Amino acid sequence: MKLYDSIIKSTGEILAEKEGVRFPYDRSRVWKNLGESELIMRRDAAFELGGQGQPSVNYTCVTTSGLITEDEVYVYGPDLPDIRADVPFAKIVFLETNDLGESEDEEKAYRTIRNIEFVRYHVFPVGYMVRVSAQSNEEQVRVSKKVINSGIRFSYVGAAYIKKYRALPEVRHVRIIFITDGELVEKLTPYAGKVDGITRTLTHILDGLPTDCGHCTMKAVCDEVEGMRELHLKQKKG
Repeated sequence: MKLYDSIIKSTGEILAEKEGVRFPYDRSRVWKNLGESELIMRRDAAFELGGQGQPSVNYTCVTTSGLITEDEVYVYGPDLPDIRADVPFAKIVFLETNDLGESEDEEKAYRTIRNIEFVRYHVFPVGYMVRVSAQSNEEQVRVSKKVINSGIRFSYVGAAYIKKYRALPEVRHVRIIFITDGELVEKLTPYAGKVDGITRTLTHILDGLPTDCGHCTMKAVCDEVEGMRELHLKQKKG
């Protein structure tokens, strides 16, 4: 699956403009996962990530190209113990998977990708209340005062996500990127729309709706994304 590779590479180029901090996945530093959503009242919160009018974005990209070779967490901007007020926020996930068999069964590969992406809705770090909007590609987090005092860090939260993703047999490596640098958040926001465009086009193709490319509303995506046109033509022939 290489359809999202250009997004992964472009994201990396933008992030290279700033200095981030890398944390290898540490199994001994996995922040506790409650297993269900925790309600944190505003009065009990130290701050919000991407809330209260601050910009926010999240997106997930899957690849089989060997672009992600380790389990790791990156942080750009202040880490959780250093934040004193509401800040912009982005969480980006890159997943390196085994060959999903897309050459034989594109629909099965697509379903597998969607199942992998749903992991993000099943991680509930203690003191870290996540609100995700699939429609707006936003992720807002309310962080409790209690866990700030307990030493929570993005690397520990990221480790909780990595543990959950790595429990899936298809996932080989995970890179979680947390961003609280407002300039980077704004620059990366358009890429969430691009990821959505690729996913919608893939859905369109696999729904068995071959059309005249000259009149297809997805033509711009097929023209831009490597491998999408070939997949579309293959589905037509099938």
